[in-house]
Amino acid sequence: MIAPNIREYLNKVAVKLDNVSHGQRGVILDEAQAFLGYSRQTIYRQLKQVCGWSSERKARADKGKMSVSSDSLLAIATMSRESVRDNGKQTMFTTTARGILEQNGHEINVSNATLNRLMRQRKLNVKAQKVANPVQSLRALHPNHVHEIDPSLCLIYYMKNKQHIMRDRDFYKNKLENYAKVKYKVWRYTLYDRASGIIIPWYVEAAGENQHSLFQFLMFAWGKQDGRLFHGVPQLLYWDKGSANTSSAIKNLLDHLEVKYLEHEAGNARAKGGVENANNIIETQFESRLKFQPVSSIDELNHAAMNWAEAYNANRLPGQDTRLRRIGLSEPVSRQSLWQHITAEQLRTLPSIEVCQALMASREQERQVKADLTISFKHPQSESSLVYSLKGLDGIAVKDKVSVRSLVYGDCAIQIEVPRYDGEALIYRVEPNRNYDQFGQCLDAPAIGEEYKSKGDTEIEQAAKAMDQVAYPDMNDDEIKKAKQKQVAPFGGKLNTLDYLDDIEHPTYLASAKKGNEIETPEHLKPATTTLTLTAALMRITSSIGRRLTIDENKWLSARYQDGVPEDSLASLIRTFTTPVAVADGTTGLRIVK
Repeated sequence: MIAPNIREYLNKVAVKLDNVSHGQRGVILDEAQAFLGYSRQTIYRQLKQVCGWSSERKARADKGKMSVSSDSLLAIATMSRESVRDNGKQTMFTTTARGILEQNGHEINVSNATLNRLMRQRKLNVKAQKVANPVQSLRALHPNHVHEIDPSLCLIYYMKNKQHIMRDRDFYKNKLENYAKVKYKVWRYTLYDRASGIIIPWYVEAAGENQHSLFQFLMFAWGKQDGRLFHGVPQLLYWDKGSANTSSAIKNLLDHLEVKYLEHEAGNARAKGGVENANNIIETQFESRLKFQPVSSIDELNHAAMNWAEAYNANRLPGQDTRLRRIGLSEPVSRQSLWQHITAEQLRTLPSIEVCQALMASREQERQVKADLTISFKHPQSESSLVYSLKGLDGIAVKDKVSVRSLVYGDCAIQIEVPRYDGEALIYRVEPNRNYDQFGQCLDAPAIGEEYKSKGDTEIEQAAKAMDQVAYPDMNDDEIKKAKQKQVAPFGGKLNTLDYLDDIEHPTYLASAKKGNEIETPEHLKPATTTLTLTAALMRITSSIGRRLTIDENKWLSARYQDGVPEDSLASLIRTFTTPVAVADGTTGLRIVK
């Protein structure tokens, strides 16, 4: 099992590798090899399996070809661009910006002409930045692959069951009070299928954009409708930031339906130009008719809009040719004809509205990965908990906690989400393991006594084997197992873990260091001592030393212990009188004991 500190170290290595160019990665990998004792191939494998890291970055093509730092060049370009007024006039140029930056620590060793040339080459100059960003052509893989949606405020509104159209002379910036009188405006929601060009309009009366209206629109647009061919759930939804930022419940529904969602930047409506063009078609081809034949309610408006859209998409409007003319097509073709190229695998039918409402309110659940790399989860479409195998999924180890979300399509499929080393998530789609016999045993497991199957090593087991090889080099698995049973010292017993402690030099502490105060024991807690009379003490001392005390010893003992001799002092007194010391007058004296 890989140690947590090793996993943390690998995460740090992955972050370092992301932040440097290819030419500098070798140093980081060399350090990791020296620290872990792994081969470079093993480190790459561990980074992928444990951290989910992969290498895709390339070094800049012009690296090393200029003598001014990128930071300084970018700072000059930024100062020049930020000095442009709203009317387009540039008020700061390279000479001024350079002088300011040089006084702020930037070292610039090239001429102003070179700076301007470098900025032109990298499109950092003001003239290049003024040019509108070009539109990138994008394509959808098939019908219902990408849907673009967009809500727009219509000029139509209803008051007292009557249709009205906002006129410019009544609704403009100096007459906002007229706009405020219209409490419930009519909003148009438009869907555009990127591959086929199908257009689906839908109207709602509301005070503003909200999740309820968006949910109703998606149910109408993706669900089967009488008299309409188009239906189905896309794989990717493209919308603006306004819809995305106010639709947390809708996002939850999209996650369960396995619909990815992307939003374009605010103010960049042309990023989803298909639906913008569809809005223009609806305004000019359908809403223009309402002035001549008003409708009295939203329901009537939606009924008329669906009839018009079905005829427009099928090129069935009398007197009009509404076919698509695309460069890659040999001849014009209707939008419905293109949509019918969808296959059964690509057409994902929308569940009932009740199911979608339940999915919108449901939340992720957390599960812990078991020892056999499986989790249990009760899918809404299943009557009991199911087992899902996570073997072979990078970044997932035993006892990891993963987020689980039920999915609509597939065999009780779920979505697994696990955090990556850099904080982002690794997402997997998993279906349950149903390969069991009538006794509830996995059919993939070997039969006892019949066959033997060795399951593949997990990343934890691989890490454990690598560490075993470091601890017990030149041994196979069986030899390592026996060595552990015999408690053979790892690393061949050559690892110095104790001897070097003798060579540690400790600091010399000053004799004047403050001493602590001794805590006095309270009298009632002191152990009781027995005091012997002087005669009793003399008898026990002479019995122990095997002789009688001299006159001087007797005088000394009598003078010191006038009130009796404590019993716990007898041992030291016996040692004192055991070896008498001769003095000059021929008598024996007390031996000084230090």
